[in-house]
Amino acid sequence: MGKTKQSDFPIDFVILWVDDSDPEWREQRRRYAPKDHFLVDDGEARYRDWETLRYWFRAVEKFAPWVHRIYFVTCGHVPSWLNTDAEKLVHVRHSDYIPEEYLPTFSSHPIELCLNRIPELSEHFVYFNDDMFILRSIPKEIFYRDGKPVHQARLHAIRPGKIGAIMPHIYLNNTEVINEHFDMHQVLKKDRDKWFSVPKNGIKTVLENMYCSQFKMFPGFKDEHLPVPILKSTMDTIWKLNGGRLDDTCRHRFRDVRDVSQYVFRYWQMASGNFVPERLANLGAHYTISADEKSLKALCSDVAGGKYNLMCLNDADGIHSHEEFLLAKEQLLAAFESLLPERSVYEKEE
Repeated sequence: MGKTKQSDFPIDFVILWVDDSDPEWREQRRRYAPKDHFLVDDGEARYRDWETLRYWFRAVEKFAPWVHRIYFVTCGHVPSWLNTDAEKLVHVRHSDYIPEEYLPTFSSHPIELCLNRIPELSEHFVYFNDDMFILRSIPKEIFYRDGKPVHQARLHAIRPGKIGAIMPHIYLNNTEVINEHFDMHQVLKKDRDKWFSVPKNGIKTVLENMYCSQFKMFPGFKDEHLPVPILKSTMDTIWKLNGGRLDDTCRHRFRDVRDVSQYVFRYWQMASGNFVPERLANLGAHYTISADEKSLKALCSDVAGGKYNLMCLNDADGIHSHEEFLLAKEQLLAAFESLLPERSVYEKEE
């Protein structure tokens, strides 16, 4: 059988969104709110709306017109401006594909872990959070080459975070799943050219991989915090082999220290050798939005100038008040408007 040509298969985009101003959703969230906040993450930054979604759609139309379908996943609500009749757009409600026993959920993890259940979703798809943007014209090959997902091939020792931080626990849980099924030394030996090639990975990544290869097992993987190409068959495989672990996560209504996340699919693709390595600099960049004037100005300049192919604008620990949020949002929206001023087919006519 010959190689799969890039044009032989469709590539879908999947994006998650939540309307934190929806009164019904807020009441449900309040009703199910966890009592032990040390074990879960229910911070406002997980939900607040920067109103940048219309620019996500504008960017897809302008910079990735080759996309097959866009699956827009919500608990049911949609922005008032969204044209749900757009040809490539499919609005998917949680109840359309997530088993009833997992609902309602206020964690992205069950929503992500069940994506392979979405009816008619293509084998090759790219998963986006709503803080991940395309800022330049990109080819399909930035996500898939010869049918294989493109990833940065970088090992990374997991480190503890601040007291109460749950993400290091989740990264560890993901890595436990990989170590249960793969021998790191066999993986690195079999795919040595993918993990230790300086032209493909860069010298810093190769040196980190060499350091991490001294451990007995995978110590962790560096997460790109960018859109993730995921094969639906990879998800099917992990559900078959580790369904109990995924089921446990899906029953947690909020992010929990016991969870695994969608990154486990990316790790599996790398450990199995079913990927193409690429330098992170050729893929995109990750920013944490900050109220610091200098940092915010630099971020907005990079957005307006389309500095990277892909960019993640993470809302985490850099915004400390509602006033800071409003100020940062105003500047960020102005930057996106500068880059993408034209209405897309995904917006209703005014």
